[in-house]
Amino acid sequence: MPIYEYQCMKCGAKNEFFVRSSDTDELRCKNCESTDLYKLMSASNFSMSSSTPSVPVSGGCCGAPGSCGNPGSCCSQ
Repeated sequence: MPIYEYQCMKCGAKNEFFVRSSDTDELRCKNCESTDLYKLMSASNFSMSSSTPSVPVSGGCCGAPGSCGNPGSCCSQ
């Protein structure tokens, strides 16, 4: 189950819950027990790794140097 962060609209406390999309009606603030919770936008918790060195974002439209406009490049796939 994914972890979601909610802010209580009554007391302002932030709460984290393991939640299925169908179980959101049962959530209560851990501080004041209110059900008036607002789902917060959270940063994703994953990273991409590669065995090749990082390419600066300015290197091309898909990150590879000189790839834009080249037939068969990742940009034209």
